[in-house]
Amino acid sequence: MNPELPRPSLALVVVTQALLGVLFLLGIGTVALLPAFSAQLAESLPEYAGLRPPLLALAIGFMVLALIVLAMIALLIDRIRRGTVLTRASLLWVDGIVAALACAVVLVITGVVVISNGQAGNPLLALIHLLTVLALVVLACITLVLRSLLRHAILLRSELDEVV
Repeated sequence: MNPELPRPSLALVVVTQALLGVLFLLGIGTVALLPAFSAQLAESLPEYAGLRPPLLALAIGFMVLALIVLAMIALLIDRIRRGTVLTRASLLWVDGIVAALACAVVLVITGVVVISNGQAGNPLLALIHLLTVLALVVLACITLVLRSLLRHAILLRSELDEVV
């Protein structure tokens, strides 16, 4: 760790980690409430009750992926605070985020297939699914661009260490 490298203030890191923690707890609460919520929907719309198990599994899977991404972001922020972000291990965390986003796209597309096979969708729901897939792909692309910047910074850092 080089104390001369610029790092974010401790207050900013603490606030960011606290907000990520709040989002993580909200995600866990959402996962806990999903079964009861889906049971109520199955009662109010009995013609679609057969879609409850697969859609519940997809929703829980989507939330678990979101929680995994939040944890990886928190770990990367901690690496930034400690000044150890410019190592190859950081690339693995970023790769994990991209993989989770790709899995989320697969889950959303699977949800579209399940809903269309159950003939339960409408055009607005299809638009929401399309926008969700588009947003996830854009986030993955942005993350990949930032990964390439991180990889370049790691290479520059290793060259600088060799010179020094």
